[in-house]
Amino acid sequence: MTLLADELAERVVRKLIDRQKRALVIVTGAAIGVPTALEGLKELRKEGFTYHVLMTRSAMYVTGEEAVRAALDPEELWVESPDGFPEQVAARFDTILVPALTVRTAAYLANCMPETPAATMIFNGLLKGKNVVVAVDGACPDNPMRAKLGYHMTPAMRDALHENLEKLQAYGARLTPAEGMAQAVRKAVTSFLPARTAAKKAEAPAKTQGGGARDGKVIRPAMTGKILGVKAVNTAPQGAVIVVPRGTIVTALASDEARMRGVAIQIES
Repeated sequence: MTLLADELAERVVRKLIDRQKRALVIVTGAAIGVPTALEGLKELRKEGFTYHVLMTRSAMYVTGEEAVRAALDPEELWVESPDGFPEQVAARFDTILVPALTVRTAAYLANCMPETPAATMIFNGLLKGKNVVVAVDGACPDNPMRAKLGYHMTPAMRDALHENLEKLQAYGARLTPAEGMAQAVRKAVTSFLPARTAAKKAEAPAKTQGGGARDGKVIRPAMTGKILGVKAVNTAPQGAVIVVPRGTIVTALASDEARMRGVAIQIES
């Protein structure tokens, strides 16, 4: 009976994961980090992920349909609007992935005003507590590529754009740099398993972000803008204290990894 119960439990888990791996991908017209994020999603295809894609018209111009098809091999690809009401289409998926987020779409979402089909589908995912994983390179005001592209913002505008990302994270979006897209998606998918909490406790003792540091070594990691990703946490020795500037967005993946490794993340006041 025990073996039968274990087998049934394993089958349920596999079905849950397979359902999460059928993803809706929203590609907006961001110009920064998109090839890297798409490469991460391409990697996930080898693990059984399948994609249905919505591209905005600006994404068709900036990224191109050919690049998206080559990376994702989508079962369906829509331009600007899906076949059917955006809310109804989004409801078919438990995982919504955004490898390219524009400043405009981030603003729509942050202010709960989904003015486009793309924003509506992402917003629907957030409303229903689904996996929503967003690569923020294209919407982050501190990304160094912005200066190279000729953007020079006032501090007030920079703060406003950064606040939009903070709101997205507070709404439940899993924010990640483009280079961490694949790992963030894997984490999101497994977070929906019923045994997640027990598995986490088995992997490592529970520790708070602000405590649990053993040797107290202080690290100020190099970051792309004000986003602290999991890569910075992985390179920190166990028990260290990572100090980041005020206003830094700590991705969900980085936060989870810090707890598992006994690394404290301290935000300067």
